[in-house]
Amino acid sequence: QTSLGSVINFTSQSIQSMERQNINNHAIIPFGPLAAFRRSTPKAKSASANLSRSATLSEAVLRLWPLISFRRRMRVMGFGELMSQHETKCSKTLTIHILGCDRVECSSEETLRKSVGPFARWMSAALQSGVLSTMQTSSAEAPQIDSLVLEISGPNVPDWILSREINLNPSSSELGGLVSAIAVFHQREYHEPNTDEAKSGVDLAVAFNAGIWGYDSWKPTLSFMCQSEGNDSYACTPFIITAYTIEECEDDAEVISEVAEEAVVKRMQSSKHDNAVLAHQLWAPESNPFSSRIERKTASVPRKYYENNAWQAWLLGPSTSAK
Repeated sequence: QTSLGSVINFTSQSIQSMERQNINNHAIIPFGPLAAFRRSTPKAKSASANLSRSATLSEAVLRLWPLISFRRRMRVMGFGELMSQHETKCSKTLTIHILGCDRVECSSEETLRKSVGPFARWMSAALQSGVLSTMQTSSAEAPQIDSLVLEISGPNVPDWILSREINLNPSSSELGGLVSAIAVFHQREYHEPNTDEAKSGVDLAVAFNAGIWGYDSWKPTLSFMCQSEGNDSYACTPFIITAYTIEECEDDAEVISEVAEEAVVKRMQSSKHDNAVLAHQLWAPESNPFSSRIERKTASVPRKYYENNAWQAWLLGPSTSAK
């Protein structure tokens, strides 16, 4: 039987293999948008700013697909998170949580569509082509996906968008692609209770340019993610964090490690005297190949800032199998 630890090892090997491949090809991002991150023309640099979030999401899904697929199989089989009847029905939905959002992503529908709309279209095409099915840890059939939900949350999400459900896939998809792709919104910290009845398991969590190192308000969210669990080790969540600089990305990693260590101590002091791993780093802070190439002017900081310039990935939540 495949274990979470072996899936993590397989995922790490896949990431290393991808890094050695031709950077002019991508399994999810089409050639045209990909060129925005490879060419040096003003037009390409401008396009990279609009496409950075969608391209970063695409690369994250591609790198973590073996792990995402494994967790989905476990949920469909009835393991992992405690599954409600609604969650069982949503087993064909890929759910991505985007944390800490504000007007940068949600100032208008147009802004949101520019930010994550391309990702929905690219994922639909990738699912239709079957390219992701080749990235499995075993010969087991991958859980079918026909819908995408982006749950966008943050205390500064604008009021006007809270009641909206924005369609990111306006054109009908061909057989095998996404039949539905929507964005929904919550004005709350991630660790605060979600009053929305339509709850479902999360496949991936992402925080763009989070500044975890500079805001103590992230600590309760990180602690919540480290300690959330279901019946067993498959409840842990893959979490991507981007930053404006590699130095800030490294500072973010230090905070995540500190919060995880504190969570371990609390767990040991409670009735759960186990050896669970609460935070496993999937990749360390590094340059993001899909950073915006337009500098973000910041007068108070001497170094250059670029949106999503660096990133890292963690698996947060109790896992006895991630050692």
